[in-house]
Amino acid sequence: MNLILGREILGRWILAGVAGRGAGGVEPGAIRDFYPDQFAVTAYAKDGTKTAIFSSGSEANTLASFSFEINSTGCGNCELVFRKLPTNAELEYMQRIDISLFGDTRPWYSGYILERPVEGTTDDEYRYKAYGYYNRLEQLRIFKTYEGVDVGEIARDIARQAETGAGLVYDEGKIQDVGYSPTKLVFDGVTAKEAFKTLLDFAINYVYGVDEYRSIYFKRRDVGVNEQARLTVSKHVGEYSPSWDASKVVNWARIKGGNIDDQGERWLCTVEDKASQQKYGLCQEVWDLPEAFAIEDAQRWGQNQIDFYKEPLKTAKVSDVRLDYPYPDGTFNVRHLSTDGLAEIRRLDGQTDTYPIQSIKYTVSGDRGIAVDLELGEPTLNLPTYLAELQRQAKNNEQMQNSAIKQLKGGA
Repeated sequence: MNLILGREILGRWILAGVAGRGAGGVEPGAIRDFYPDQFAVTAYAKDGTKTAIFSSGSEANTLASFSFEINSTGCGNCELVFRKLPTNAELEYMQRIDISLFGDTRPWYSGYILERPVEGTTDDEYRYKAYGYYNRLEQLRIFKTYEGVDVGEIARDIARQAETGAGLVYDEGKIQDVGYSPTKLVFDGVTAKEAFKTLLDFAINYVYGVDEYRSIYFKRRDVGVNEQARLTVSKHVGEYSPSWDASKVVNWARIKGGNIDDQGERWLCTVEDKASQQKYGLCQEVWDLPEAFAIEDAQRWGQNQIDFYKEPLKTAKVSDVRLDYPYPDGTFNVRHLSTDGLAEIRRLDGQTDTYPIQSIKYTVSGDRGIAVDLELGEPTLNLPTYLAELQRQAKNNEQMQNSAIKQLKGGA
């Protein structure tokens, strides 16, 4: 059966908008009108003025293909491939780019250029690499002690520092209170990214990152199904490959903190989950939390970790996602996917699986149009993650030594 999705006007397919579906007449996550395979990549100068627009509607467009990712922490990797090298005035190092799809006026991605081709190359394709503004949190160092302050307020304080120190946009409304105040948290030169990871450990079921508006968010994890991510295999999804991994189950852990007692020990508490032990056997681990100085803080953090690791990690890869979809009244719209909430996948056998949405990758090219692949579930251990954890452990050890030196000198 063939469906006519719209009427062609001036070479573009204009598809019907949606009336009476949420604020502004548009269902949350959807767009008012959309144009199949349309895109725009806009470059900005430091003062916010546009320096270049590479779009599918321009005959002079030299952008051959591009891809970008939306991760659980916001905008991630981006690669642009040009047939002709743009000038430095159009696209330079550290320059901001925004990407929008399907004729939407809102950005779907915002990042900045980290790598660009060198003039005089013999290459016939010119690749630019960018990353979302979450990456800027790696260059901002936090030197501050917080005592009896709600985790959400600590997040707001760091976000304000990021606005002045990392060029982000502070939006107080995107950072929620947690209702828990750690006894004492000491950030002694850690990156803002590491500081947020620590806050996330005390804020049970919260997420953080930097969105497509370059704003830090710190909010409760949405545990409901994302209506834009209800997908059926063979109807909305071409390939679905799930995987269950029980090798990383932890159901008993002992936690080290930042204090050193009279015996020279740093043990704060032990946490465990009996039901998981009965199911999978005793799986033990030792965890370091050098920022914690109180037993109750370590207990809360440790229980949060146990709740995450007590069951096997469930992940899935989803490819060839169809974004356009019809409504019962005959109008159409397109999925504007986000990592909020859960993806629900209806399998070929009629059963459904739900997963957190870990990563969304858009690939745009002349031969495939706009293609989408999803990474679902909690992240599995890969080489970049492993190296990042090694780096974090090294920083933890350094901070533990600093804490020990402060206490030997009589400091806090």
